[in-house]
Amino acid sequence: MTEDRSSLEVLRGSRILAYTMGAITLVAGIVLLFWPDRSITVVARLTGVLLIFVGLMDVVETFRNHRSGSYWGLLAFRGVVNLGFGAALLFWPHITLQVVVWLFGLDLVITGLIGLVARGQMPSEYRSAMLTRSILTIVFGLAIMVWPSATLSVIAFIVAALLILFGIVLLYSGYILSKAAKEAS
Repeated sequence: MTEDRSSLEVLRGSRILAYTMGAITLVAGIVLLFWPDRSITVVARLTGVLLIFVGLMDVVETFRNHRSGSYWGLLAFRGVVNLGFGAALLFWPHITLQVVVWLFGLDLVITGLIGLVARGQMPSEYRSAMLTRSILTIVFGLAIMVWPSATLSVIAFIVAALLILFGIVLLYSGYILSKAAKEAS
């Protein structure tokens, strides 16, 4: 009986968390969608979190899959560059639009260039994928630096759409958890 009660309490607590996070995420997405110019701090912080995540994944992937190659230091450095730019955007969000866009674009260009250098030291089966990834990264980085206001609008729209979608999923999860809690009681 106590196990059922604790399971029921877990369902109720999860339901409340899902509804709360869903509502907050949905509202944040709608605000960002309709007022992207007023949400520069949010965009800067979200971009910083994205770069930190990408940097961490680069470092983890380097140590898991490329540790035996002579190029692993360059790949790890690429991850550290992403971490550094991400931290700058996360902890100094009040920087101007141009700086946010230039940091993001510059990060992509540097990441692509490091990938090109590392490509020459990789086994042949990785070279074509690294070449494609590096060139695309450089092209996107340059495009971002050339069209900064368009870039911010696109980033804000994508992040807003993702937040709205995530909010809807969380609200639906809360609904499903509510049904499960009612059926359990």
